[in-house]
Amino acid sequence: MAYTISQIAQRFGVEPHTLRFYEKEGILHPQRTPSGIRTYSEEDVVQMEVAMCLKSTGMPLKEIKRYFDLVAQGDDTLDQRLEIFTSHREHVLEEIDTLQKYLCKIEHKIQWYQDFLADKKKQAV
Repeated sequence: MAYTISQIAQRFGVEPHTLRFYEKEGILHPQRTPSGIRTYSEEDVVQMEVAMCLKSTGMPLKEIKRYFDLVAQGDDTLDQRLEIFTSHREHVLEEIDTLQKYLCKIEHKIQWYQDFLADKKKQAV
């Protein structure tokens, strides 16, 4: 099945110019109709899903492109692709750890305000 740029943009919650940018950067490779209209295949959809996942976890577009370039080169690049994901997993785990620390601070503040407000209500009675 072929999808238009509007359909893909809507599906992924991005603007069409984002898809054109991804094409310019070599991340997506849509086909063109004889009149020049971009059409996206199921393979493009899967590639966009992977790209969005990686981007949302902080992987730079340059590294996402590198990954897809390695995929296109075939099985001789499996070790390199594994390294990309292993390295990125470490980055994601560090981000999770940082966010957990921030969450602890937020939880502490919530508890402080709850206790303060409870004490204030007791004093008012």
